Amino acid sequence: MGAGLLVAVMAPASADPLEERMPPGMLIEMVDPTLCSPPPEEMSDAEIIAMLDSDDPQMAPPIVGAWERQDERWRVYGQGWFNDSSSGLVVGTMLMLRSEGDELQYLCMVLSPHAETAMVEGEAALVGPDVETIDGDTFMAMGILGERREGLGEVLADAGSVHFEQAAEDTLEWSLTFDGRLTGIDEQPQEGTEISLRLEGELSRDSSMRVVDWGRDDLVDASAPSVSEEELAEVKALFMEDMRLEVEPVVTPDNNDIVQRTVYRYDYDTFASLSDDSGWRSTREHFFYQDGDRLRPFQRPSSDTDLSAFFGGLLDPGFVLDEATADDFRELLMTLTGEDFFEEEDVKLDNIINFRPDEWIFFTGTFFDHYKAFVVYTDDDGHPDKVLYRLKQQPTS
Repeated sequence: MGAGLLVAVMAPASADPLEERMPPGMLIEMVDPTLCSPPPEEMSDAEIIAMLDSDDPQMAPPIVGAWERQDERWRVYGQGWFNDSSSGLVVGTMLMLRSEGDELQYLCMVLSPHAETAMVEGEAALVGPDVETIDGDTFMAMGILGERREGLGEVLADAGSVHFEQAAEDTLEWSLTFDGRLTGIDEQPQEGTEISLRLEGELSRDSSMRVVDWGRDDLVDASAPSVSEEELAEVKALFMEDMRLEVEPVVTPDNNDIVQRTVYRYDYDTFASLSDDSGWRSTREHFFYQDGDRLRPFQRPSSDTDLSAFFGGLLDPGFVLDEATADDFRELLMTLTGEDFFEEEDVKLDNIINFRPDEWIFFTGTFFDHYKAFVVYTDDDGHPDKVLYRLKQQPTS
């Protein structure tokens, strides 16, 4: 939900009758720390609204619905993802709320199994954070409401229902209705506000999301806002003991003369993602290299990003970017980001362009009417001097 909102999400909850509940921010982090991603700041509200009003069926959001707060009614658009295991089903959504006056807000929300619910298809009840259990399958819904860089409140479902139906192997049709409340975050002086939400549409599978049972005692205990240092140390030790880490080299100076350091890939698994049927559940792939006594991670870009510092330490000082090495450099980019990051079929021109001697453009796909691309600027000798990622790159600068 933007840097400012993420900071607010992780702040301690204010003291109230619900202080024993797990904060929504913690649940979101455990399920998928990359879930909350509103549109980049470079994209104006007017551009977003024009996209929502488009007649192009490819622009149609897979989830639609309505949000009501006090006397206000907002339309809802968005996307959703799911994953399942023997532990049940988890859903993550990124929703855009549009008022009658075209004000935009964003709701990042997670539905997690409650009280050992393992269903993956059918109808279940939504319960609030102060409900131990009721008859039948139950889910818990929690979220964060905010503007692009500011948290507005925590969304907690009190009562409602959700229905899932398998449409394809990697697609679920679903509908959701609940009444709940909006509470303050980061000790903001905001009273609880009644809200209601209705959604319907399709969910796509995301195998990196972790199934977390909100009702498990160990999760509730680990999220308590006030515990002793001894208790925290004990929980941390148990968490670290249960964590499995896998690291392997994927690019080395011995097999790639572009780099001066080994690039490693890592996956990790914790108690929150253990599954009887699959055993090993990993996050999305992450890459890093060692630079002295520090590890330098590569973060898959989702907005305009300057990657010069990362590549400055990774690339061999003698590497020259030219026609003979451009394809090899592109393969390095694909290794770090994943082949799915490069939507080649969407690019209606050469994937690599070098109109200027000191500028190389590696297109990755399209962003609405623009191109996405890595752009490399070189010095007079052809050594990469700056590496950028851009969402709105023109075929020529």
